Amino acid sequence: MKAWLRFLPSIIGKAIISEAIKRYDIEFNILRAHITPSGGKMLVEISGPEEKESIKFIEEQDIEINPIISVVKKDKDKCIDCGACISLCPVKAIKMEEDWTVEIDDQICIGCGFCAKSCPTKSIILFE
Repeated sequence: MKAWLRFLPSIIGKAIISEAIKRYDIEFNILRAHITPSGGKMLVEISGPEEKESIKFIEEQDIEINPIISVVKKDKDKCIDCGACISLCPVKAIKMEEDWTVEIDDQICIGCGFCAKSCPTKSIILFE
């Protein structure tokens, strides 16, 4: 599951995620992070046999979890399938299909935003 985690500065320095990994045997992958003195947010992937239990534990530690289905969205009406975004994707989540349309794989995308910034028609929207 991909999700945004939001937290207040009061929990920075606490080993909440380490405890969740040990206690629930989950895989925890940080895709993006932005941490400031006023708190932070991380785009993460959580998986494992006790995923639901680990999410409940994390939420009980005052970390807000917002599951997401999509990190970016392509507006098919605005997109001209030029491919400007393809070479900039660091994880190869964007590819040109056989019919010459640009497709974004949400399972691979880490939400870095390079594609949205490079799009000449601004047809790629990054969900924060």
